[in-house]
Amino acid sequence: MVKDLNKCLASVSKIIEDEGVSVLYQPVLSLDSKGVLGFEAFSRGVDEGGDTTVDPSCLFSRELPPETQLKVELLCLNASLRSFRSIHMKYRNMILFLNVNADVYNFDDNEDSSPFKTVESFKFNPRSIAFEFEVSQLEKKIPLSLIKKLQSNGYRISLDNSQVTLAGLEVVFKTRADFIKLDKPFYKGIEKSTHKKEMVKAASLIFMQAGAMPIAKGVETEEEALALAESGFYLQQGFFYTDNGKDKSGTAGFGEKLLKLNTDLRGKSVVSFNESRDIFSHFYLVTKSTITKLQQEEASDIDAVLKELVKKEHGIVSVMVLDASGKQLSKRFIGKSGDVVGRMANPSAPGSDHGHEDYFIYLNSGFERVAGGLQFSSFTKGKSRYIASFYYREERRRGMILLLEYSDVEQGEA
Repeated sequence: MVKDLNKCLASVSKIIEDEGVSVLYQPVLSLDSKGVLGFEAFSRGVDEGGDTTVDPSCLFSRELPPETQLKVELLCLNASLRSFRSIHMKYRNMILFLNVNADVYNFDDNEDSSPFKTVESFKFNPRSIAFEFEVSQLEKKIPLSLIKKLQSNGYRISLDNSQVTLAGLEVVFKTRADFIKLDKPFYKGIEKSTHKKEMVKAASLIFMQAGAMPIAKGVETEEEALALAESGFYLQQGFFYTDNGKDKSGTAGFGEKLLKLNTDLRGKSVVSFNESRDIFSHFYLVTKSTITKLQQEEASDIDAVLKELVKKEHGIVSVMVLDASGKQLSKRFIGKSGDVVGRMANPSAPGSDHGHEDYFIYLNSGFERVAGGLQFSSFTKGKSRYIASFYYREERRRGMILLLEYSDVEQGEA
């Protein structure tokens, strides 16, 4: 809230009259590609000498008259676009994140106004412009027709300061934005907290489910940046990247910082990959030896073979045998890494149809064996993967399928 609205209005009117706006940029960076995705433009009210004369809280105050807010909006849009022109000419794929005051376009008098009209005259590639809306504004009223019009003309939509709340998620799924920026308070302390990492990972999955690329804003330290990337936020921006002073690691410049973070992230990924590969190799051999046993034993002994298997192999979450159509033939045995009372009240019983599962789609398309990860398991809270393989017996014309789900965590860590 502005302390003295009349004084603020006079200062803003002077800025509008003199067109006294300067534009600053903050890069949006990709830890994955080690490059710059684009820049967010920040406008500031300045005098002829370039000194700030109006605080941003006054310049962009929602208490200003609607017509003044519109004039500020258009002044800042034009200044940002003029300033970005030289960057756009050199880097055609660079994205400009343009902050938009959604309230301006929700006023009845301005309902026919559109930031598109301002941008169109600059003849930029529409895919290089991302109109950025504040989520808190859209929670009150979404100018949905304006947003859809921008999208239909090829422009991108970005949501700023997103909160993972009921109101915030309604905005996320109604607008179907291209980018969603997570607010700092949601991830603060992520470098020190496992549960915070899991929360942030869940947020990244929700944003991607809505078709958006997640961006973490306000990143201040190297530790934060790495933890955010591990949680799915590979796109980031913040003081950490724009500070030219050397940090604790002695690294300066966002190019060097990106390279170091990418190397650290890749190192962690390689360790995780090697662990998963070793676990898979073990259970791949377990699958082969179990199939051999199932082929040698009487068909009526399927359950006995599987029961013995889960007793011996601690990493098994669940195991069962299906027929070629996806119908369950055996009991579903839950291993020591699984939980009987999981998402399902009881394990699936013989006769259950599994023909709708992803693994069966591949097996039914000509593959003899498939493996993959489960995003959500019915029987474990941890990471799990599966191996599904056809096997054959002489007395049956069609094959049977062994499905083995296992924990993707070293048993010493489980």
